[in-house]
Amino acid sequence: MNKKNITIVVLIVIFTSMFLGFSQTRNKSIGRINFILGDKQDIRVHHPGFRNWLGARLYSPVYDGDRLKTLSESRCEIKMNQKGVIRIGENADFTLKPAAPGRKSSSVLRKGRLWASIKGLFNRRRFQIRTPTAVCSVRGTIYRIDADSSTKVLVYDGSVDVGPLSFADDDSTKQQHQQQQQSLLRKPTQVPGPTQVPGPFEVSLEDWVRIVAGQQIEVRADGKYYKSKINNNVDAEDEWVKWNKSRDRVE
Repeated sequence: MNKKNITIVVLIVIFTSMFLGFSQTRNKSIGRINFILGDKQDIRVHHPGFRNWLGARLYSPVYDGDRLKTLSESRCEIKMNQKGVIRIGENADFTLKPAAPGRKSSSVLRKGRLWASIKGLFNRRRFQIRTPTAVCSVRGTIYRIDADSSTKVLVYDGSVDVGPLSFADDDSTKQQHQQQQQSLLRKPTQVPGPTQVPGPFEVSLEDWVRIVAGQQIEVRADGKYYKSKINNNVDAEDEWVKWNKSRDRVE
């Protein structure tokens, strides 16, 4: 074998190794589907780069960028490799994108109900979820999000910072991207502590608002928000809340 052929073989081996290494890193699972309520065809999963949606299977792996949809009377629990749990309720549409080193995550809850028990999961970086009306940034907590025509966030442990869509990573529109760039040019400011809003939906969400345990916030499509205490009596009767708390005890 002459030197030219040897060089070609070496290059092929190098590029093959690099490709395989990249594929393994990209395809490394970030968790698994740990619980399914309803028929598997009622819970659909779309993997990035694939054309078709697949029926969810119990204990099947979940990958970065996976999109999950649930139909009526169906629920899905994702157990993260780092000991966190995320659950989505019926008629939900959720894309899971965990944080990469040096940046926030930008998961998306387009509609439906989500429960996250991720205390200690992202202790060195924030976990961000975008909804149609707001963005929620957390660093380990227990909370729930209801996303529809408005966004409601309720915190049971820890804290959640809620901000306008312009603060989200991976914004889908040019205008939102420009707003985000402008916000980055501002001098860094500390996220303010809990403040009282004068009345229901009188204030527009223009900066981060911190919600702590026992508090809730609702953000409308027009950007106005209202923060209040969780009504424990009403919350205790919510079947979605009761189910999630019972699952948390199992975990």
